[in-house]
Formats: sequence, structure tokens, C-alpha cells
Amino acid sequence: MPMTHHAPARRSEPAEIERQKALVAAHCGPLGPLYDAVSELVLVVNEDRQIVFFNVHAAKALGGDDPTGLYGRRPGEILDCVHACEHAGGCGTGEFCSQCGAVNAILSALVDKADLRECSLQPAGRHEALDLLVRTTPLRIEGQMFSIVAVTDISHEKRRRSLERIFFHDVMNTAVGLNFLAEMLETTPGDAKTLGNRRLLAQASRQLIEELKSQKDLLAAENNELQPDRQSVDGHRLARTIVDLLADRHKDHRIVLAAPARPVVLQSDPSLLGRVLGNMIRNAVEATEPHQAITVACDAVDGHAEFRVHNPVFIPREVRLQLFQRSFSTKGPGRGLGTYSMKLLSERYLGGTVHCRSSQQDGTVFIARYPLGEPRRCGE
Repeated sequence: MPMTHHAPARRSEPAEIERQKALVAAHCGPLGPLYDAVSELVLVVNEDRQIVFFNVHAAKALGGDDPTGLYGRRPGEILDCVHACEHAGGCGTGEFCSQCGAVNAILSALVDKADLRECSLQPAGRHEALDLLVRTTPLRIEGQMFSIVAVTDISHEKRRRSLERIFFHDVMNTAVGLNFLAEMLETTPGDAKTLGNRRLLAQASRQLIEELKSQKDLLAAENNELQPDRQSVDGHRLARTIVDLLADRHKDHRIVLAAPARPVVLQSDPSLLGRVLGNMIRNAVEATEPHQAITVACDAVDGHAEFRVHNPVFIPREVRLQLFQRSFSTKGPGRGLGTYSMKLLSERYLGGTVHCRSSQQDGTVFIARYPLGEPRRCGE
């Protein structure tokens, strides 16, 4: 038997593969077509990591003219992994295989432990690697262990996320440099018109940086990569900062901060909380005419910090039902991320809730509530 650097090299005899094929097919019975209904490549491998079952997607993608040739082979061999044939023992036995997410996920399932890992696989003769998400589930039939292997190609997603990181890094560096120069010009002597234009330039560069940070945080939140920086936050002081900032940017609107009944201090991430409140106010600004008042309030209610943004415009029920969906907007395609991000950041990262009430008589109020103590993330 060949030596191995990682997983066992042993292989089942052809007669054993045939017996196990029949065993798995009988076990699946009428449920077998369910595997064909999913979009992933689905395999079942035996204790020697050899394929004894595959769904129709695996057959079409990897089976060529004769899918029966997949039986008895290992996943890395049918995916043409460049390392699968580097060692005499085949897939899983080479030195590089010790770092392979697919092999290690299969080994986990074969000792009765479900697993989920990413695998970067380099196909032979290709310059680009495949990024795969491999989910394995233990399967015991008549005392024999098998592993169900579901494979999803996430190469496009990984490339997109890599490009996003590069984009934000490069553009943010450019924006920070622009802001530095704009703020230097802002303090340079000049006539009234020139100074006014310089102030507008500095303000626009600061706003550009905030917008980039906001989009970067939103993408990180959707990818479960955001790490909140929780600290003690004075809710009313934060609200005052956001109101002053947006009132300066939207001078044609009346944005008023109501006086609090008592201090409101909560444990939260001030940057993320500020983004939620800022989006609540911007949403009200877009919905109202300049002469209509927007009222912002922050109070302690039933052990929670409650932020409210009211405007007099009524939102119909059919619109309210879709408000927090990604990219839903009454203002046309490509909009709608503001309300979506309010809910995403609040519920997944800040331990709070966001909802909306609206009536013909009272107008619309967005309400964000967060526990005054240490918040819990969604699912904890």
C-alpha cells in the first residue's frame, strides 16, 4: 500500500464499491431525486473517500460522456486537482492535502462530525484556482460510515469580495488625501467666494469619506465580517452630533432634536449606531418637503434606548411591508440600501430592532430600540 502524508491511502476493491453503491441507493430510495433538486454538486463517499453516489449536477459537470466513471474515484481526482496525482496514494495523501479543506471536512464526517470548510483547489492545466465551499454530513448505513459531500463553487463571490477590499482600500486612500488638501485650502486666506467654495470642497470630501465607510461597513455586515466596537454611548449626545451634521448638509430642511426626559446611556458601537440614526434622518429628509419638520428624539423606554425620527408624510401599507428589503425603493432602481442597512446593523450587530409606524393623521415615525445593557447579536 502506498505511503501517505495525510489521509489513509487504502482503497476499496471494485466489488466493494459495487456493493456500497447498491447499499446507498437502497437507503436513499424514493428520496434520491431530492439530491438532484439542489444546486450543489452532491457526492457520497465511503470510508476510503471513494465516490459511491452522485447527483445529476455532479454527473453533468464532471462525468463527461460516461458518468459511471466517477464511481470509485475521490473528489480531488474528479475535480482534476493538481495535487491529486502528486503522490502514489492519490487524492488526500499528498503533503499539500493536509491543508485541504475538502479532505479534512470529509475526514471529520467519517468520524461522525459534520463539517463546513472552504477549499482552494488548483485544477491541472488552469491558471485560476477554484474556491469551493464544502459541507460534509455523516451517514451511517448498516454499521458502515459514509460522508455526504455538498460542493458549492464560490469562486465568483471570493473574487468579488477581494476586488471590493482592494477598491475600498485604494479609493479611501485617495479620498483621505483629497480631504487633507481640501482642509488645508479651507484655512488659507482668500476672498469670501473662494473661502465659501473651499468650505464646500472640504465638506464634500468629508462626506465622501463617510459614504465610503458606510458602504464598506454594509458589505462587511452582509458578509458577517463586521466587528462592533462596543462602548458606553451617550444616546442624546450622539443624536445631537448626527442632527447637527445633517442639518448643516441639508440647510433647506428643518431637523429638530427634542430634549430628553433623562440621560440615555447604552453599551453599543457609536459608529454603527450613528449610521443607523443618520440613515433614519436621511430617509426622512428624502420623504419631506423643505417646509416640513423632521423631529428626532432619544429616550429611555422600558430598559431600552429608543431613537425616533418623525416626519409628517404618510407611507402606504403596501410600501411599509417592503421598506426593509434590500434595494427596495420608491425612488427608482439602485436605491433602498438605507432602510435595509438600518435593520441589518441593528438586528445582527447591535442587538436592537427597527420598525416603522405610519398613519394619515400622524405621519411616519421610524423607531430604533436597543438594550441599555450589553447587547446581544442576532442568533446568540
